[in-house]
Amino acid sequence: MIRLLISGDFAPIMNPAEMREDHFYALKDILLGADCHITNLECPLTSVEKPIEKTGPALKSQPGVVKLLKNARVDIACLANNHIFDYGETGLQETIKICEQNGIATLGIVNRGDGNKSWLIKEIKGKKIGFLNYCEHEFSVREEGEFGADGYDPIRCFYEIPTLRPQVDYLIVIYHGGNEYYPLPRPGLKKVFHYLADLGADAVIGHHTHVISGYEIYKEKPLVYSLGNFFFPYKNEPEEWHLGMLCKLYIKENIEVEFIPFQQCQFESKVNLLNNKDKQLFNEKIELLSLLISNNDKLDFKWNEFVKEKAKGYLKQISGVGYWRKILLKLGFPLTKVLSADKLRTIQNLMRCQSHAEIIASSITGRVKQ
Repeated sequence: MIRLLISGDFAPIMNPAEMREDHFYALKDILLGADCHITNLECPLTSVEKPIEKTGPALKSQPGVVKLLKNARVDIACLANNHIFDYGETGLQETIKICEQNGIATLGIVNRGDGNKSWLIKEIKGKKIGFLNYCEHEFSVREEGEFGADGYDPIRCFYEIPTLRPQVDYLIVIYHGGNEYYPLPRPGLKKVFHYLADLGADAVIGHHTHVISGYEIYKEKPLVYSLGNFFFPYKNEPEEWHLGMLCKLYIKENIEVEFIPFQQCQFESKVNLLNNKDKQLFNEKIELLSLLISNNDKLDFKWNEFVKEKAKGYLKQISGVGYWRKILLKLGFPLTKVLSADKLRTIQNLMRCQSHAEIIASSITGRVKQ
């Protein structure tokens, strides 16, 4: 039996001087018992000082903080996420180099220049396990042919997964996407996970939302929609930010799944397992979320409630042309002279990121598009 351990967002954004040996002490036996630990490295490890121009925060860790990944016994770092390119090509190249120098494999990056593919095949106990890592289209996903994160493209997946699948015994797809702080998949994301499974993935595991979500067993394949954060010492976040779960995949003839809940970085920079009472509450929450996911009508209802809450803010961000700007556009002024660079970047990000775009579309139609 093969035991894979998959964790969510790992952003070791801390001073190297504050690192200790006990950040993951509570997980010691779990980490030692895994044949392979795969995490999402949510920021570059780099000495580059200047971030790229983007919307939202730019995250990074100093190169020496790779020791935290080693302490967590990370074997594979997924890099297809919305922050890995925050410090540009140099920051990403440095991250890959540092990981590999420390025995940590990387995936989820296209056009690497070192001859490696965006996917990874790892032999474990005589079985070949394939790993694919996609993210939604934010600033880490660049133009065709450029070095950056592997953005989810259903057409490319249609060819890529059937190409990789015959080369491996099992195929795990790890997807970075969804709507932040929303504990359910948008209706379109559920379709994406089903599609990836139909193409050949044996399991699809998600993260990005910073909160845990539910799961389903689809055609005997586990689909897990969000693991929450694994290690993310960020201040002034809601309580849900600090609750995460490890996904343990037991690979035999088929794949069985187990969840290990924990609290991370709430009062100190540690990951601690839940006590029995909190674990029971966690189990009840996961089962409730999973029941909602299994029912499309209930999932759509919850999504529409979320859209109503977010619609005004989203529509405000993409509006703002106004009367005088319309006149300037009619007079032939280029869009870059009519709207600020920050405004254009905001609109670009909201329109090309699949989860943002689905909120906007649902806001305009007033319903989930069937």
